[in-house]
Amino acid sequence: MERWQRVSIAAMLALVAGLVVFSVGFALGSRDRPDASAGATAGDAGVVGEAMERIRASAVEPPASEALVRGALKGMVRVLNRGDDPYALFFSRAGYESFQELTSGRFSGIGVWLKEKAGRLEIVSVLPDTPAVEAGLRRGDVLEEIDGRAVGPMTVDQAVGRIKGPAGTEVALGVSRAGASLDFTITRRSIELRNLVSRVTPDGLGYIRLLAFARGAGGQVREEVAALTERGAEGIVLDLRDNGGGLFSEGIEVASVFLEEGRIVTYKARSRPEQVYEASGAAFEDVPLVVLVNEGTASASEIVAGALQDRDRAILVGEETYGKGSVQEVFPLSDASALKLTTGAYYTPDGRDISGEGIEPDVEVASAQKRRAVEILEGIVLSTDGAQG
Repeated sequence: MERWQRVSIAAMLALVAGLVVFSVGFALGSRDRPDASAGATAGDAGVVGEAMERIRASAVEPPASEALVRGALKGMVRVLNRGDDPYALFFSRAGYESFQELTSGRFSGIGVWLKEKAGRLEIVSVLPDTPAVEAGLRRGDVLEEIDGRAVGPMTVDQAVGRIKGPAGTEVALGVSRAGASLDFTITRRSIELRNLVSRVTPDGLGYIRLLAFARGAGGQVREEVAALTERGAEGIVLDLRDNGGGLFSEGIEVASVFLEEGRIVTYKARSRPEQVYEASGAAFEDVPLVVLVNEGTASASEIVAGALQDRDRAILVGEETYGKGSVQEVFPLSDASALKLTTGAYYTPDGRDISGEGIEPDVEVASAQKRRAVEILEGIVLSTDGAQG
C-alpha cells in the first residue's frame, strides 16, 4: 500500500476512534486553545476499516483508497449536517489552505459574503474594490449556479470553496434578482480583505465600517478610534452591517476597545467548563458610541453587539441580527485536511442565547440607518456637552 494511502486511512480511523486530536481554534480562532474530546469505540473504527478492506478486495472496480477515505469523511459530515450541526464541514487539503488564507485577510476569489436564508444561498455583502462589485453583483442576489452546477444541496462553505480559486481563473455564477435570472462570468483575483474603512463625517463624528474579523481587526479598530478622536471626532458610529464574523478572538478585542473591564462573552462547550472572556482594558469608555446592525450581522459581530448592548455601552440601531450563537472549531487531520465542527455556544453578558433569535436593536430602522445612527449619536454628544457645562 502506498504511503499516502496508509496516511489517509490512518487519518480516517483516528477520526472515528477519537484517538488523535490536534490544536484547534474558536470560531476561526481563539485567544485560548480549548481541549477536544471524542468518543467512538475501537469497534466502530474496526468496522470502518473492515468495510474499506472488503471494498478494496472484492469490489469490481474499487476506488482509490484516498477516494474511499474522503467519501467516509464526507458521509460523517453529512450525518452532522442533517442533524444539529449545519455548519459542519470537511476541508480537503486545498480547501483547508484556502480557509486559512481567508482568516489571514488575504485570499483569491471575487469578494462576496454568502449566507443561507430560507434554504437558499444569498449574497449578503459585496466587498468594495473587488471583482464582484465590478461585475455587478449586488446584496440580495440569490445564488443559483456555480460553473453550471446547481447550488441547491450546497452549504455556504461548500459554495464559497467553489467560488474561490487561483487568481486569473474564471468562475461562472447564475443568480436570481427580483425574479430575473442573471449570469456572470467573473475573473478571480488576489484580494486583500480590509478589516475596516473609516472617516470623520461632516457632522464631526467618527465612522468605522468594520468589514471582517480577520487577524488584526481589534488592533486596527483601536488605532482608528484613537486617530478619529485626535482629529476631533466627538463620538463613533461602528457599522457592523453585513459583517458575517470571523475570528472569535478578534471579536473580544474589538469589544475591549470600548469596554474597560467585565464580561464580554461566555462560551459553553460539551465536556468542558464554561469559559468567561472579559475585556482587556485600556478602553475608550468615554467616547459616545452607536452601533449599526442588520440581518447580515453575524457571529463575531453579534458577540460585539451583544456585549455592548448588555453592558449599556452603546445604542444598537438598524435591524435584527442573524442569530448565529454557535462556535465552530477547526480540527486539522494528519494528512493536511481538516474538519470544522460546532462544539459549543456563546452567550452575551446577560446570558442570552441568540442562536436562531438574533439581537434586537434598541432603535429599529429599516432604511436610512446610517443617517439615523448619526442623529442619535449627535443627540448623545450634545447631551454630554450640556452635562459638562
